[in-house]
Amino acid sequence: MENAIILKVKTMDFQDQVKFVRMHLQLSQEELARQMGISFATVSRWERENRKPQLALLGKFYSFCQRNGIEIDLFDNTICDGEI
Repeated sequence: MENAIILKVKTMDFQDQVKFVRMHLQLSQEELARQMGISFATVSRWERENRKPQLALLGKFYSFCQRNGIEIDLFDNTICDGEI
């Protein structure tokens, strides 16, 4: 079994989750928006404002994270990267 890289951040607001994921994947806001199929303005607003997006876009963000190997525990806002 390979050693897993696990990154955990407790009590992270949504705006911080977005920025953390984007920086971890080394993406600009424009690149993240393009890969998710949403507008740059949406990603920018997510990082500037401390509020969650519409439910459909929230699901799209979490699905994007999962496809890129980043697991977000919705019960305690923990982010894990890698496998346990």
